Amino acid sequence: MANFRIDLNTRILGADTKVYLARAGRKGHLFQQVLNSRAIGPDLPNLGLTGALLDDPDLQAKIIRSRAISKWLRTSANARGAEPSRNLVHYQDAAKGPGYAQVEGVVRTYFQGMNAGDMLVIPNPSPFGDAIIAEALPVGDLPARIPGTERFVGYQFDGRRFGHSKLVKMTDLPRAVLQLAQVPTGLAEIVNPRVKHRVFELGYDDYVFDDEFASRIITTKEDFRPFDGNVLNALVTMIAENIDRLQHREAGARLVGLEQAAFIRIDEDDLQVKININSPGYISVIARTITPLVTAVVLGVLVAIGFDAQAVTPDVIVDVSNSQVSDVLDLCSREVGQLTQSMLRFLSAEAEFQRTCDLLREAHDHTGARANVLVEVGP
Repeated sequence: MANFRIDLNTRILGADTKVYLARAGRKGHLFQQVLNSRAIGPDLPNLGLTGALLDDPDLQAKIIRSRAISKWLRTSANARGAEPSRNLVHYQDAAKGPGYAQVEGVVRTYFQGMNAGDMLVIPNPSPFGDAIIAEALPVGDLPARIPGTERFVGYQFDGRRFGHSKLVKMTDLPRAVLQLAQVPTGLAEIVNPRVKHRVFELGYDDYVFDDEFASRIITTKEDFRPFDGNVLNALVTMIAENIDRLQHREAGARLVGLEQAAFIRIDEDDLQVKININSPGYISVIARTITPLVTAVVLGVLVAIGFDAQAVTPDVIVDVSNSQVSDVLDLCSREVGQLTQSMLRFLSAEAEFQRTCDLLREAHDHTGARANVLVEVGP
């Protein structure tokens, strides 16, 4: 009896997940340091924060001191005079200066208002470079210390650490994000739902947000032919049609194989397939059902067994979990596992299942097509 243990490795995004445009310093001068440090924060040298921001009685003095240092560093060496004092005592009763409230708001957002799991879009200073889309981590006891560069060598910037991240082309960012990147503020929340959706799509290969499910079939070879696109599209259609038959039709309904699925029309409002054939490229499957997740699991299983139809038997067991969520919230995995298991059991009894595996093997050999799920094959 074949036994497959699957990790969906899929990010579950809550309705309260926020997205921020975060610039890596004025005009992006800290972009490479942010990328190397995997952290980003306010453009305030030697701020010296602690993780317990609410309990820091010297926050105002620290911000005033940092702004004074920043102004001094940005003044030409011939005109700036002596470096401002680093002793906080000298700033306890100092005037806040214009724009202080906005600056403090940025600091508090980074280290107090921003939740772990919120998303950061960090634009590249070059319009033709790669931006960073990243997921904020918990603040921790101390912020990250990002080393300065050029005139800021020897100084540090406090940063909010991020975990999962992806580099995406600036030209792929939504126009609204690019426009927001031009405004003076270094940190701004993106609230437009459609723009947020696009950021999620760019930031994650596989995710669930509200009633939207998305998974990507990753291609790693340059030899991508129309045949391969037809086969992989047919795989998505096959999964969608078989889920419908398993969920909504009477027991014993026959499932469809890959060749039959190639001639079935699907509702494009409920299921979208987007192809990017760059090397590496992807086929993005987005739906209002769990079709994308089941597609990823089925492909992951078939890749793991080398597309050997004999390795899938009518008593196959498929156990699905998701390392990206807690057990309490992991209801989606159970449904994905049950549907995948039922589908594989039905398909393994059909004579055309071998043909389905052969076609997918050929497409995989040409493109390296794989899913991001993690598959463990057991006895």
